[in-house]
Amino acid sequence: MDEPASEPIRGRRARAERMSQEGPAGAGRNGAAPNRPEDPAGAAGGVAGGTAGTGPSYVDRATERFLLVISVSVITAVAFEAVAVGTAMPTVASRLHGLNLYAVAMGIPLAAQLVTTAFAGLWCDAKSPQSCLHLGIGVLSAGLVVCTAAPNMPVFVVGRAVQGLGAGMCVVPLYAMVGSSVRTERQSPIFASLSAAWIVPSLVGPGIAGFLVENASWRLVFGAVPALLAAAFPVVVAGTRRIPRTHGPRPLTGTGRILLPAAGAGAAVATLQILSGADSGGLTAWVYAAAGAAAAATFACVRPLLPPGTFALRCGLASTVLVRGLVSGVFIGIEAFLPLLLKEVHGWSPTPAGLILTVGSVTWALGSWIHGRVVSPRLTRRLPAFAVACQFAGVALVAPGSFAAVPAGFVVAGWTLAGLGIGLVFPAMSVLALAMTPRDRHGATSSAIQLADTLGAAFCVAVAGLVYAAILPSRQAAFAVAIGALALILGAALVAVRRIRPIPGSAEEAELASRGQGSGDDR
Repeated sequence: MDEPASEPIRGRRARAERMSQEGPAGAGRNGAAPNRPEDPAGAAGGVAGGTAGTGPSYVDRATERFLLVISVSVITAVAFEAVAVGTAMPTVASRLHGLNLYAVAMGIPLAAQLVTTAFAGLWCDAKSPQSCLHLGIGVLSAGLVVCTAAPNMPVFVVGRAVQGLGAGMCVVPLYAMVGSSVRTERQSPIFASLSAAWIVPSLVGPGIAGFLVENASWRLVFGAVPALLAAAFPVVVAGTRRIPRTHGPRPLTGTGRILLPAAGAGAAVATLQILSGADSGGLTAWVYAAAGAAAAATFACVRPLLPPGTFALRCGLASTVLVRGLVSGVFIGIEAFLPLLLKEVHGWSPTPAGLILTVGSVTWALGSWIHGRVVSPRLTRRLPAFAVACQFAGVALVAPGSFAAVPAGFVVAGWTLAGLGIGLVFPAMSVLALAMTPRDRHGATSSAIQLADTLGAAFCVAVAGLVYAAILPSRQAAFAVAIGALALILGAALVAVRRIRPIPGSAEEAELASRGQGSGDDR
């Protein structure tokens, strides 16, 4: 099973102090109106006006394109490694004589990523997104080098953990830089491109990895990416220096408050993933109890890392982050089982069965492309609810395809629709979440978005695995119940998506208005 992709989360804190300093909603710190996205002030490109205390400064189109190229390149590298590892891992475990550590090697990067994803938001807001990105690329590359040279499986597992730590510090700063330096009305195409950056690796990653494993060495699968990142690193450093900074460096405080719950969430997620891989014969009452305890610990630990009220469906940022985690988690959780479903239930050979993943990737890219070209504010506000309903309808079509008596076309049609739905909603949640957040808190919100993605993927894959194993040996029913369980989770997104707009008069509403993204009359 491929490692769940996560592009690669935390939000937070009531804005009472900020509101008291700003005065009436929408006013600046001394009662002056803040710079709006349409204001010419601060719109000069490069670093002009980018020093702390000068107000919003947006990059010019050339720098914006350069930022897009850097962001897509970094995410593509991370995505390729996440996708290709699923193809290479069986060979790695066999050659390094460590089949007993297979599940740990697959799951530990996700657990490690949870820790640094939370820390990355803190780092971006206190120091700068640029320095966080540079450090993340270095740590990611170091982990891959350790994997490449590993003489045995324990060393390989250590490299995978370091790789996960680095990956968690790569995507958050990219989101933060886009949110703070690109005009709000121009963010949708960029976030759509970042979402689509997973498409090419999803299409070609397994094939390239398989070719390298069969015709060269599995070590090239892990060694190629750090070599490419090392060659591109000077360009990344030079390019990110052109991005204006929203504020000067501040003390890095509250690390214990972030790292301790993040480490707890990572450990709980790792435990849940290991338990989900248990053989159906080993699913005793103790295993179910342990899984329940791990799930409860995961949510308890991650709760302070997400916006207040996330699990209570609080209006605004909290529900926006929750929707993002739910839709991505359900999509990845179901996707992990579709090739097996088509092969075991409908008798498809491995190659066409694997193409179902391509179908979802292509329509995801199509949905992202459509979202990036929606310019009507009224349509932009209504699109998320439609998109989640579209994804839910697709999942509802896939579920009957779990039975041999139902044509496999149901699975293909359903996954086509589900991919389109998540493609429409995925970037929309990024744009809205950052638009509700002050620029000097974009690191925290970007961290929250990525944490939701990672947690959603890990949790949904584990839930599907546990349910599937519990129903076996009735294979067709096992597929149907596992997909049905994830459909129920997606049902929560149908409710939460109705609460993504902030409460009128709140600080989040004022922030939206300052970006020209107010609720309008059709709330």
